[in-house]
Amino acid sequence: MGYKSWVRVARCQLLVSCLFILVLAVGFCILTIITGLGSHFTIFTDVSAAGSTIRDLNSTMVLYGSSICGLLILTLLLSAISVLRESQHLMATAFIGFGFLFCALMAGLTWVQECQSQVEASILDVYDDLYDQVLRGYPGEAQEHLLKVHNMFECCGKTLEKRMSSLHITCSNTADDKDCISVISDVLYIHWLWVRVLLLSSLGLTVYGMLLSSFLYFSLPKGNLWGRRGEYNLNGGLISPPDSTADTPLIQLMPYRSAQ
Repeated sequence: MGYKSWVRVARCQLLVSCLFILVLAVGFCILTIITGLGSHFTIFTDVSAAGSTIRDLNSTMVLYGSSICGLLILTLLLSAISVLRESQHLMATAFIGFGFLFCALMAGLTWVQECQSQVEASILDVYDDLYDQVLRGYPGEAQEHLLKVHNMFECCGKTLEKRMSSLHITCSNTADDKDCISVISDVLYIHWLWVRVLLLSSLGLTVYGMLLSSFLYFSLPKGNLWGRRGEYNLNGGLISPPDSTADTPLIQLMPYRSAQ
């Protein structure tokens, strides 16, 4: 396979990678919306105090997800435009975009590994506070919020502790005997699983995009081998061939054009 074929294959692969990056960007946007506006998370952030840990962690995850969505879309636009316009400067900018995206994805993957247990513990602490307030009969909206949690996760209380008194209506279905701690942990596990899948997939495409963009960047100066480039060069037409004289009129060097 010749050099032109390798360049053509690299261009096609980078465009296909941009398509997959677009799919991942949509996935990150959906996951960010679920994290910020999903009822499984807002039901805990609304109950918690203004300066609680769960509010800060939720805001951090939403901000990070929005940043990754923006970086993904910006990088794929730069890559696609640089391939279509065959611009070396745009290709260099796309490579830098892939580099920033790689650093952001690595930071997010590291944060997920270190803070996953902290996020889960913060959510379970909010549920434990609601549970204790209802058991102690504190006045307020704790019972209403706890009922919403049970309806949302389709569970009822904690099986490891003494069951609530029948005076506290906290479960819409008394036959439902699921432990809320286990159910909430399972929901969070599925959520973190999708986060890891998107991060690892984006990281793999980012590394591949860096390789393709660097190859195409260095292939541009080598004889304009990108297909359309260099077919018609106005400057080259002004250079006299070796066997011609300098006194040849310029009109004779122009292509023949029939009279109107």
